[in-house]
Amino acid sequence: MSVPADLGGVPLLVAYLLLLAGTAIQYRRGKLPGTRAVLLVGMCLTWLSYALLQVTQSGTVPTGTPLNYALDALAVVVLIVGVAAMGWWWRVRDER
Repeated sequence: MSVPADLGGVPLLVAYLLLLAGTAIQYRRGKLPGTRAVLLVGMCLTWLSYALLQVTQSGTVPTGTPLNYALDALAVVVLIVGVAAMGWWWRVRDER
């Protein structure tokens, strides 16, 4: 078995957290417009929710534990926030 498979989605989770942090840094430095930052954050959050589910579903967190349920709930909330951010971007993108 390979090392990434043994980690159960943790590298994917770290990668999307780094992308989210990079987007925030670029926005903070003024190199990324606000509407574009919202789109990128929304995209990162939707993929972050997928990565959270990879960690909980036969991943590093055992199934049926309170931590598993908490991470599953967090994944759903993160997905909803990400989709809402992309929906907001979709509405305001033509107003500029």
